[in-house]
Amino acid sequence: MLFDNLLVEKYRPSKLADLVLSKKNREYFETVRAKQEIPHVLFSGDAGIGKSTLARIIVEELLNCQYIYINASDESGIDTIRTKVTNFAQTRSLDGKLKVIVLDEIDGLGRVANTGSSAQGALRNVIEKYAETTRFIATCNYSSQLITPVRSRFLEFDLTPPYDQLAERIKFIIRQENIKVPEDQKSRLEKLVKNHYPDMRKMIGEIQRNSPKGILDLEEVEDNIAFAAKLFKKIQEKTDCVKLREFIITNEIEFECDYHRLLRNLFEVVYKSSLKEEKKAPAMLTISNKMLEHQTVMDKEINFFSCVLELMDVLK
Repeated sequence: MLFDNLLVEKYRPSKLADLVLSKKNREYFETVRAKQEIPHVLFSGDAGIGKSTLARIIVEELLNCQYIYINASDESGIDTIRTKVTNFAQTRSLDGKLKVIVLDEIDGLGRVANTGSSAQGALRNVIEKYAETTRFIATCNYSSQLITPVRSRFLEFDLTPPYDQLAERIKFIIRQENIKVPEDQKSRLEKLVKNHYPDMRKMIGEIQRNSPKGILDLEEVEDNIAFAAKLFKKIQEKTDCVKLREFIITNEIEFECDYHRLLRNLFEVVYKSSLKEEKKAPAMLTISNKMLEHQTVMDKEINFFSCVLELMDVLK
């Protein structure tokens, strides 16, 4: 097979049954199969969780319909909407079924500055005009980058997979590939899944990279809990905010620039700290709110540092 040497592609699901989904999401898309009907849908969330894969499963397996695929990051101009999208949308399908336009990475669809129009604005009109015959499936990392009139026309789904099911899928792939996992590697494998959750693509790539001879050999990776602890100490010491941000940025290698994981570990540090309850609870709420915002903001570092500033205010 073409992709047998590339595990990410070899194990990319082509059927809904093989995709790791929450129970609620799976039930919804089974109804799509049964009814042969779908609204405009938007899949948002982190990289590697199956957004583009589900889009293709819908058009190829569930609906088996006529469709076109457009990477909106590569074809981001208004001309793409005025020609390619409109030309496909304005004709009926030969079999009478719905037609579907898949707009991958729709948050890359650019706006034309200072003209009073935009690619997203043009898309809104197309969605509205041809809704009788054409549906749109869009994927994005940051749904906040969509203008409200476009975003409101989609039914939005967070496809973050359940942790336990994702971990089982990783174990299934390891078994299928006959990769041996020595006893001392089991805890490292568990840590790999935890550290890269929910990015299954990253996990599979790391497993393949670290088992060239069919034996898993992951290096011991320390959680960035140690860095989070050092950072929390500086926050408590009321370190100057300029120096504090400089400390974070210059030490990004310690947490691999993974600000989501750093937020999670900072939460654990606060949780296990000796703070009094009246300060611990609001501090944890501050971090959890920033973890939610992390999914939609453009700049992860700025979002994290705003969390640090809020924590300094909570703890003063």
